[in-house]
Amino acid sequence: MQTIVVRYLETVTGSGGAVVETVLGSETYEDIKEALIPGVPQAKPGRVPHPVFITKCFVGVNNHLWRLESVSTAQANAQQPAIFSVLIKRHDVSKEIFLYQTLKSNKVLTAQKLLGQQGTLVEVDYGFVQQTGRINALSKTNKRYMDTLLEAEMHKRRLAVVVKVISGNLIQVAPVTSQTIKPGDKTAFKLDQSTLDKMPRYQNSGKDSYVICSMLECVSVQRILPPVSYFKNGRDSGRNVNYGIALSRAEEKKLKSALVHAVGASDYVPYNDVLQVQLKADHLQVSVESLAAELEAQTERLSQLSAVERLAKSWAEAMGRNYDEELEFQRALDEENRA
Repeated sequence: MQTIVVRYLETVTGSGGAVVETVLGSETYEDIKEALIPGVPQAKPGRVPHPVFITKCFVGVNNHLWRLESVSTAQANAQQPAIFSVLIKRHDVSKEIFLYQTLKSNKVLTAQKLLGQQGTLVEVDYGFVQQTGRINALSKTNKRYMDTLLEAEMHKRRLAVVVKVISGNLIQVAPVTSQTIKPGDKTAFKLDQSTLDKMPRYQNSGKDSYVICSMLECVSVQRILPPVSYFKNGRDSGRNVNYGIALSRAEEKKLKSALVHAVGASDYVPYNDVLQVQLKADHLQVSVESLAAELEAQTERLSQLSAVERLAKSWAEAMGRNYDEELEFQRALDEENRA
């Protein structure tokens, strides 16, 4: 018996300008208690829920990527199963060129050549957390479905920083989030506005962006595409398949530090040894500068004493006295007074 039906609908403008919902296709489940359906994200306080996209290929429709608009339900009864109506909207992907497409079109290029520089910025389609539609027409979490993305795992399309090219089709990345990191969290750092200004989408978002190295992940080249960035003229923008946007030198240092803390190796890795040597060198430099200042003062004092010695010799000669004898007499007198 039919237990669940999932219908996919699209809003179209019919004859006379009337707006109607057209069924693109449906999935029917028999003797299945629950089925995975697109999940509508819950909006967090003060935030707009992020958009959700699904991939679905329908007969006679060229479009395959859709933006989720809503999910409605119809209760099951003796005559019909639970019906989930998923309203979707076409999403244009004609200007999106994923990394695997770039590599396929140019056999000379490799992932290492394009993304070999640590700190290169990319966008990653992680996917979306789904829900389960049940025979009672209720939607619940998909916590039992470990073969899908689960709540709290990295999801949606987001900016990311390349950490390492693992192989020709696997890239290690650190994702970027707009959620403020906890104070004192050394596993993350904030991107400079000058870096965000190179990418229109993030330049004008009105949000800060943080690289979170505590959520490192290896992703397929099929999930990676270049972020929309400005071309050399500074006006036009598009997806540069040469992946020319990267962290600044200062941000690269922050990335290395965050990676060290993310793997819990900050107490003994070479980075820490170098840091300690640098601190010692800085301390020695302060000592050198202090001694140099003292030497300069002593040199000035010696110069003054030399002038006094010359004056004393001149006076001794003018008075018919022996300078060396008079100096020895004065030293003996000083020694006697100290005693």
